[in-house]
Amino acid sequence: MKITLFTAMPLALLLSACGPAPSDQAAPAVASVPPTAAPQIEVPATTLIHAQPAALSDCNAATVTVRWDVRKDRPGVSTVKIYTGSGKLFAHSGASGSLDTGPWVKPGSTFILKSGNDDSELERLIIGGPVCNS
Repeated sequence: MKITLFTAMPLALLLSACGPAPSDQAAPAVASVPPTAAPQIEVPATTLIHAQPAALSDCNAATVTVRWDVRKDRPGVSTVKIYTGSGKLFAHSGASGSLDTGPWVKPGSTFILKSGNDDSELERLIIGGPVCNS
């Protein structure tokens, strides 16, 4: 029996060496690439005009509340005008207030706050969110 064991052992070792190497069986390594965040619209800080929400999560049109208050920083301004980026008048009101838009605001929409006294630009508000194609 000892002879069979000593004969079988080298034969088993010899046969196991003929199989594929462990590296031959391993799946090829795939480089993991972290997901890329969608490009976001750069939004400058504002002090006189704000929106709620200030940024949108997607490119769907939404309603936002635009708020403004120029009384502290511009005490001589008694009324303001707010225009959209396309030049349409959105609001003509007192030195402070708020107004809801319709469901037409998208990331990148711009609101321009102007003095009601002389139409000079006071500040621009840009709605944040992802860069949208249209």
